[in-house]
Amino acid sequence: MSGSCFTRPLQALILASLGFSLSGCGIFFGEEGVFRNRESDYLKADNIPPLVLPAGKHSEAMGELYPIPPITATDFGYDPDAIDNEVPRPMPLSANLEQENVKIQRVGGESWILLNAAPGEVWPRIRNFLNVNNLAVSRADISRGIIETSWLQFKTDLTTYDRYRLQIDQGVQPETTEVHIIHMSVPKAEKPAADLGWPRKSVNAEREKWLLDELAATLASETAEGGTSLLAQSIGGSVKASLTMLRGEPAMQIKLDRTRAFATLAYAAKQDGFTTFEADADAAIYYVNYLDPEDAKPGFFKRLFRIGLTPKTPTTPYSLAQIKTNMLTGEEFEDAPRSERKKEKVLPKAPGYLIVITGKNNDFTVRVRDPYGKRLSTSEARHLVTLLRKNLI
Repeated sequence: MSGSCFTRPLQALILASLGFSLSGCGIFFGEEGVFRNRESDYLKADNIPPLVLPAGKHSEAMGELYPIPPITATDFGYDPDAIDNEVPRPMPLSANLEQENVKIQRVGGESWILLNAAPGEVWPRIRNFLNVNNLAVSRADISRGIIETSWLQFKTDLTTYDRYRLQIDQGVQPETTEVHIIHMSVPKAEKPAADLGWPRKSVNAEREKWLLDELAATLASETAEGGTSLLAQSIGGSVKASLTMLRGEPAMQIKLDRTRAFATLAYAAKQDGFTTFEADADAAIYYVNYLDPEDAKPGFFKRLFRIGLTPKTPTTPYSLAQIKTNMLTGEEFEDAPRSERKKEKVLPKAPGYLIVITGKNNDFTVRVRDPYGKRLSTSEARHLVTLLRKNLI
């Protein structure tokens, strides 16, 4: 009897504690709680009528100090699926900006110098390099980023006359610069003319490499305290890679030749959580997987018991050939519906994504779709396209 009397109050106490714990968060942190979230309160603020000046007074000086431009459906930050006052994340810095300041890139037999500095900073440094090394400049077109040297002779080879053309362009990433070099030579018996046309590729690859290495080493060893050319800030023309909205879908536009565009995308598709299952350059499709690097890290208990410290390589039960046979194409691809992977009957539960490239040389469009060629949600597509853009080289 006494045991029963003791059990009932204890049960009541446990039930009361459980009920309080379940509702505790709502009491303190819910919409009606003591410590409620006030981040959206500004949306309830009333508008104050604009200041009206007395008659005869001029209002030219009145205006918005910080005007906010409207977001349209063509802006990359536009998201018709956004909830409440969700704000898109800012653009991440280029992955290359965290690496060395100067390096030589090589893609498809072409080489160039990549610097983590704007063209306006690089132009005077290159001019200084040429002056110090007694390489006379015969032509400098700052608006086009072109520097041409006068004809010269190498002491080790007096049988030819040589000259160089340096092309300074904006890099693929913001605030970066590319320096491309072309070497040209003519036999000593021929009288070199100033207006002789430049070849598409260097006549002597070794002499191109010599100047490329010397310039890169000098730029890497010196500090960037030589000033900035205001006139050179417009060098390079339009950006080589930009994010945009295409038919309401986040996409990336790349203005590079086919060889380099595909090479840089192949590199980006293996960085920051991306894994490439298979690629078909002819069909311009990359079949990839993506796993957030933070989610891939082992948790506390796995680290404690040293379980799963080496992540498993993602796999897929389907080949790219099977994926291509089933994916949407043509106008169906352009007007594709939203992704519903769970409802797919053919190739069910296909993992990963498709990076699809369309367009022509120097004007490619890159989109990320599900394995069936259907559209992702706006936020997911924007996140993946932004990561690819961040890792282009």
